[in-house]
Amino acid sequence: MTNPVTIDNVNRIIQKTVTGELHTERSLRLVREASVAAGLHKDYNILMDLRETVTGPAMLDLMAIASACAKLNFDADRKIAFLIPDAEDRVRFARLFRTCMETQGLNFKQFFDFEAALRWLAG
Repeated sequence: MTNPVTIDNVNRIIQKTVTGELHTERSLRLVREASVAAGLHKDYNILMDLRETVTGPAMLDLMAIASACAKLNFDADRKIAFLIPDAEDRVRFARLFRTCMETQGLNFKQFFDFEAALRWLAG
């Protein structure tokens, strides 16, 4: 299940909460949806809350998803934060994905804590 995009005009954050199975095709759809919102809110950062998801794209798929994110043409100041569950398998997966995102030149971090993510995005 996917909730609608929420726009936080005070902190200038585009937020999306996602639940359920997160596979490559769905991930790419989420990137496209974030792209639309980002196009309408040029100076806003992005927060994807994935804490209630189950995931498992292959490693090659991680690079495809990161490449799709890079095509959003964010300026160097725009930040992308993912909230992820604090589980060992997700943390390993997250490290690989972070490397893919950084390779694409994106200002990207992952968090377990919502408030920490907000502080980074709004700071």
